[in-house]
Amino acid sequence: MKANILYNEDCLKTLSNIPDNSINLIITSPPYNKNFYTKDHKIKDYDTSNFRTIKYDEYNDNLNPNIYFNWQTEILKECCRVLTEDGSIFYNHTDILNNHTTIHPKYVYNFSIKQLLIWNRLNTPKLDNNYFYPINEYVFWIKKNKNSKTKFYRDKCSFKKSVFSLNADVKNNHPAPFPLQLPNNFILACSDINDIVYDPFMGSGTTAIAALINNRKYLGSEISENYYNTSLKRIEQHKQQIRMF
Repeated sequence: MKANILYNEDCLKTLSNIPDNSINLIITSPPYNKNFYTKDHKIKDYDTSNFRTIKYDEYNDNLNPNIYFNWQTEILKECCRVLTEDGSIFYNHTDILNNHTTIHPKYVYNFSIKQLLIWNRLNTPKLDNNYFYPINEYVFWIKKNKNSKTKFYRDKCSFKKSVFSLNADVKNNHPAPFPLQLPNNFILACSDINDIVYDPFMGSGTTAIAALINNRKYLGSEISENYYNTSLKRIEQHKQQIRMF
């Protein structure tokens, strides 16, 4: 299949056109559905609860939780379908703290989780007095099925432990970017040169750039035209830097 392409469309449309067992590695961080829990709350600029919302370009991020869970389940099912037998999915998500309760992405446990990794973000803007400071997010390492044996090269990783400490990318204008080191680490850990790395929520293009840095091919979906164009620009800037050396 063709690679090094970014599609400006819903990821389920892209996935529907990807053959079975053809993607070596999937790295992604979907919208967390945070805004559903604050959509009726008028948030002021100085309100400490302002951290609870994420303002995306064209997506409201406020689905009914059951619809959200079913949507993400469908995406993960499709990701498992297109994944090679020795492939891996790294799925970044977090808990939603709301009304003195925790909403956890429980749907992930319907899949074959090889390991639960913890991303220590080191700091947080979440200053709600009702909770310990939440500085962690999860990365669920999912394999194709319970009998699958994934590629894994621990000696090549930058982060070799199940808890890794890494600041968020504060220089990226996307409202919810992950740092380049995150996909870079998983690409080194679970793929080979010329493997195809797919991100169904490409955002600002970070997964694609990490793939190119490590001589992998990328494939991505991004429904926002604005973020899609940003990704293309960042990818091209990276390619120009490579040509200079």
